[in-house]
Amino acid sequence: MSEILDEYFSNYKKALEDFLNNSENRLRLDETVELLKNTKNTEAVIYLVGNGGSSAIAEHMAIDLTKNAGLRAMAISGSPMLTTFSNDFGYEKVFQKAIEHFGNSQDILIAISSGGTSRNIINACAAAKDKGMKIITFSGFDRNNPLSKEGDFNFWVNSRAFGYVELIHNLILHYINDAIIGSAEYMIR
Repeated sequence: MSEILDEYFSNYKKALEDFLNNSENRLRLDETVELLKNTKNTEAVIYLVGNGGSSAIAEHMAIDLTKNAGLRAMAISGSPMLTTFSNDFGYEKVFQKAIEHFGNSQDILIAISSGGTSRNIINACAAAKDKGMKIITFSGFDRNNPLSKEGDFNFWVNSRAFGYVELIHNLILHYINDAIIGSAEYMIR
């Protein structure tokens, strides 16, 4: 068991170090923090989308960006919205239709997909582009996955392990949140 444990965390550490050692990622993280920070005193909304575990990350980070960083953020999720748009337009358009209805040019889309191939996430990016929104993507698996080309800022994790990709996406988004706040340790009021 110890061998599996060591290999598991060693591979996770390598994926995280690969991401952090990429100077392009570091630059884009700084730019992303500034982009989101600049929405603080505007009417801009940060929309987050994802499926499965990525949806859970989107919902979690929408709460943190709103409550802790003081931004206007919301995950496009929830049974009534998802089931209505899915029923009427098909699941591949579920996020696209929400962006078409709610998005504005000053808004930002954060699109999260481990494999970067989910048609509904790609369609959300297309709708955001049509609205003139800025797009931030998080993906993994294949370097040239479709989502990795859709954003103004694209963050790719060099791993094919769902757990590693999702954990690193979550960690990066927590970093962005905490960088906006200015500290990883803060009191909630």
